Amino acid sequence: MDESKIMKKRKYLNKSFKYLIPIKNKKLIRCGSKCDGGYVVDRNVTNNCKNLVSLGVGDNWSFEYEFIKKNKNIKIYAYDYSLRHFDYLKNILKYFRRFITFRSSYNSLKIALDNYRNFRNFTNCKNINFYKEKITYPVRNKSEKDIHGIFSRINIDEDVVFKIDIEGFEYNIINQIKKYSNRIELLVIEFHQIDKKKKKFEKYIKELNKKFSIIHLHGNNFTSTTNDFLPITLEITFLNKKYIIQKKNKKVYNFPIKGLDSPNNFEEKDLNFYFKKKIK
Repeated sequence: MDESKIMKKRKYLNKSFKYLIPIKNKKLIRCGSKCDGGYVVDRNVTNNCKNLVSLGVGDNWSFEYEFIKKNKNIKIYAYDYSLRHFDYLKNILKYFRRFITFRSSYNSLKIALDNYRNFRNFTNCKNINFYKEKITYPVRNKSEKDIHGIFSRINIDEDVVFKIDIEGFEYNIINQIKKYSNRIELLVIEFHQIDKKKKKFEKYIKELNKKFSIIHLHGNNFTSTTNDFLPITLEITFLNKKYIIQKKNKKVYNFPIKGLDSPNNFEEKDLNFYFKKKIK
């Protein structure tokens, strides 16, 4: 199809979203699985950073494991209050009972056993410090931790990469993140409920843009788009501006990017969204 016809069919984001347009970065790589749990990062930072803070691990640790493959000396601080040994053991018992009463196949029991084994391997990995703590602000009890508490565990002279996927609580900690922006080399955040939190989302992105440059965007297709065609759940990669050498950088206008991006939900098409190049 003719390029001009393709462009006419596209539904572009309006100019109010120009603060989201990423700068072009030739060092982008995908880290982690091809589906949900993988994110796009800067290769140089990944290979050389000393600390990765991962907020919201879930049951997919491919991002953290790939960091270790690329950087064997990395120290990882992983936080997830929803992961418990008890839940894995409870699941194993459930499928064991179903297996011995012929209500479930051995394969289901094997998957439950493998999941627990993988969880144990992850939490026992020498590179990984795992904390069953909820990330929020303000902190109300001992089972919660804020950004200040996280940095108190890291050497004061060492920089950090952050990956944040905490299902909406990211809005609670952005102000604290800004205070530590000089120590954060790379920041990957999955923003949720953008349709309901549009003003707050815009405010925080513009504030982060003072210290960071957006280098990648990807829409999570487990949710749809807003009426303005912006993904409701958006993965954003920020790079500290100390790594941006040129004053004027080329921009990236069309997403997803082939070879880097992949649908979070493989049963659905990835979310396409576009910025107009003539936005000023």
